[in-house]
Amino acid sequence: MKKNFLSLLFLIYSFPIFGETTPANFNVNEKSLTSSIKFPQIKGDISITINCSGVIQKNNKIKFFNCYKNQPGDEVYIQEIYKAYKKARFQPATFNNKREDAFVQFRIKFEKKNDNKLISIINNVGYEENLIAYGMDHIGAQRLIGKENWQKVCPKYNKYALITKTHINSLGQASNSSISDSKGITVNKKCVNSIIDTLNASNYIPAIVNDNFVPSTYVEVFGN
Repeated sequence: MKKNFLSLLFLIYSFPIFGETTPANFNVNEKSLTSSIKFPQIKGDISITINCSGVIQKNNKIKFFNCYKNQPGDEVYIQEIYKAYKKARFQPATFNNKREDAFVQFRIKFEKKNDNKLISIINNVGYEENLIAYGMDHIGAQRLIGKENWQKVCPKYNKYALITKTHINSLGQASNSSISDSKGITVNKKCVNSIIDTLNASNYIPAIVNDNFVPSTYVEVFGN
């Protein structure tokens, strides 16, 4: 009996209670991002996807918002997104029943066919390995913002970008963080180690498929 009781305690204190944990999302009744964006005046049928990221805050707003150009002509869509995002509101992440700031990577899709226009959110970064495993519509893993000590030791003015990969299991635990690619200046080892430490020490909300938490590869770009 005592052995069974100790085993139960181990289970309780070793694993997060995911019933109280939810990802940040765009499903708000008013002032949603998609309803705030105006469709640009484009002739003909189109299907364009823009990659974006930002920190959805506990106050239902977003900061550090960025969208990225993939091909010529994307500027017209990004311009309309930038006009809209400050007015939009979001649903914050919760972790163990507390609201948290979460770094979220997503895609905004513009579709126009026979004068029918649709703007939609794809709530993942589009990493091929995850798409093959879980399909287009899975919710990507999200990193909760903590102390972010890497910002104190990495360059503040010289341009750089480090592409990182981290395995996040279905319990939100991080492992095998690595730098997979870099652009701009070469940063020192102290900066690299601080980013790796940040990734390994952060709390995560795992990827979600059909309301179930699943393991995935988490990709994040660090830079300025």
